Amino acid sequence: MKKVVIILAFVLTYTFTFAQETPVVAATEEPTSKFALGIDLVYPYMWRGIKLNHNKLAFQPYASYAFTDKLTFGVWATTNLSDSEKAYNEFDWYVSYQVTPVVSVLLSDYYYNATKKSGGTRNSYFKYDANSPHVMDLSILFDFSENDVPLEIQWNTIIVGNDFDANGKRAFSSYAEIAYTFTFENVGVDLKPFIGMAVINKEGFYGYHKSGKAGAAFTNVGLNLSKEIAFSENSILPVFVRYTYNENGNVNNNGDLKNGVISGGMTFTIK
Repeated sequence: MKKVVIILAFVLTYTFTFAQETPVVAATEEPTSKFALGIDLVYPYMWRGIKLNHNKLAFQPYASYAFTDKLTFGVWATTNLSDSEKAYNEFDWYVSYQVTPVVSVLLSDYYYNATKKSGGTRNSYFKYDANSPHVMDLSILFDFSENDVPLEIQWNTIIVGNDFDANGKRAFSSYAEIAYTFTFENVGVDLKPFIGMAVINKEGFYGYHKSGKAGAAFTNVGLNLSKEIAFSENSILPVFVRYTYNENGNVNNNGDLKNGVISGGMTFTIK
């Protein structure tokens, strides 16, 4: 995960939002939908500064349902639609709970089983042992935008599944991130610098240094640029591009280990 510059010829991230036209009624607000459904198209697929999906376009469908204004359940998946040895598929689910307007707690389940041609060992979905591609991640998120401060802080720790030390004890690999959004209303652009660090990484869950040793590392440092393009009142196209620096490096299309990655994508959301 190191110093690279990948030229993203054509990848921004688009999100179409389709809303049905309704007549305006005085003193009446349109109810918020509890169900969300959509698909993201991203290149490459980045997770906490780690590049996945073997440098291919990733298709990422998702769905969520808000049981209350505080409790939400969602599912998410990613695939590069490949049947080669470089195929990558992942299926996740999550439960989030809004503790306060600022604080929320998130439990995520990540399952990234080896594909048939990858040469890796395929495992049952219900296994969370040391040989399984299955983990659970517990996160606490702070979003101060409710207080008119566009600051976000998060802490994430692997609590279940394939994350053990050499003695077979849980490693509790952990990642932290802080981000701040600068909004330029005159051009409709948001700039979000972010700093993400693998704080506990003694077993290399978040990668290894050039020396081959595991340890704490800044795996996700960069800048995200986003803008919403409105085609009509009910059709909006948010776009983004992002530069990510990972001191451990990521492998590029030529097989070289580089630190920087430029990424982007598009999201089609139906509400």
